[in-house]
Amino acid sequence: MAVLFCVVIMVTHGFGNGLVPAFLPRIAEQLESGYGVLGLAVASGLMAYGLGAAIGVKVIDRFPLQAILLASLAVGAAGFLVIVWVDSAPALAGCVAIISLVSPISWAVSVRLIASVVEPSSHGRVMSVAGAGAGAGGGVNGLFVLLFAEPGQWRWAFFIASAVAVLAALAAIVVLPGGTISGAGSSSGRPRAWREAWSLRAGRTVMLVSVALGVTGFPFISYMSATAEEEFMGSALAMAVLWWVASSVGLVTAVLAGLWSDRASPVLVIGVIALTYTTTLTFFAINWSYGGLLAAAIGFGLFNYPTWGLLGHLAGQRITEPALALRAVSGGLTGAAFFATGAVILTGWWIDQAGTFRIPAIVLAGLGCLTAIWLATEYRREPRPS
Repeated sequence: MAVLFCVVIMVTHGFGNGLVPAFLPRIAEQLESGYGVLGLAVASGLMAYGLGAAIGVKVIDRFPLQAILLASLAVGAAGFLVIVWVDSAPALAGCVAIISLVSPISWAVSVRLIASVVEPSSHGRVMSVAGAGAGAGGGVNGLFVLLFAEPGQWRWAFFIASAVAVLAALAAIVVLPGGTISGAGSSSGRPRAWREAWSLRAGRTVMLVSVALGVTGFPFISYMSATAEEEFMGSALAMAVLWWVASSVGLVTAVLAGLWSDRASPVLVIGVIALTYTTTLTFFAINWSYGGLLAAAIGFGLFNYPTWGLLGHLAGQRITEPALALRAVSGGLTGAAFFATGAVILTGWWIDQAGTFRIPAIVLAGLGCLTAIWLATEYRREPRPS
């Protein structure tokens, strides 16, 4: 079950949110667009992601979960296929927005399905491995960058992503119990559900950490390939290594963090890996080199890929009503997408003006440090078992 959801998130998030940033230098070259313009294309995806996260809870209330998951994969497959033929930044932005609209819905459905079909004692590891599907997609993105390094070849990566989405849908049909799990009647659509989720300490923690994760993570991953090529004269192999390292670290950390969170507080686990990411970003800002960028990629993989699953585990563990837990997760995704949109746009504008990613890296390191400190205070406030 963990493998299935890992593949689903690999398609919707690893490819959906990562393929365009991975090929950003190649796309900019062929479409003759600056990073500010392409940053808007990436940001359009984040805006659509936030909208999808906001409406996802209502969709889940009204349709069978398996049908929603299959529809999300089908939309993603179609979007990837259309990108194969786009010839302008606005057209690319439109496709990215469509794919990103269904991505958070697939994640919300995955959270509910895991809660329904997986033993509670295994929720932490299954959720974290599922969330690390984005990391698995990042590794495949690195392979694509290496294989399709010539001008125009980047379109093949989106064709393959479309085929993988179809295969994931077929696997979901085979593995998931058909027609027995529905989100209808969850009551998550009641008018005050958002406010009730925010009123809970665990709900606020999930939402705020999600926002911090989006703001500190999305700008880095959006311009990681561009920074390697433009500032450090990296080759296709150098860019691919960044994605491979982040992916492999994320997958390994997901398993270990999931096991740890089944035995300890998820807040503690998230806080430790947030501090590690901040440390690598600080090292990168000081040691401005490809080696520093590689260290930051390690920290990004460690922090970003497992944490989304850990937040889902935290919501399910601390919020007794499933509808409110889902609201907390969806609210966090919405906030993360909207705030990250502004961060990505500003970062792209800065790179076009100043020609360097260094100042944004320093800002991200500072925000990561504040996040780690806040998580430490939240952990200290948690009641301890007698």
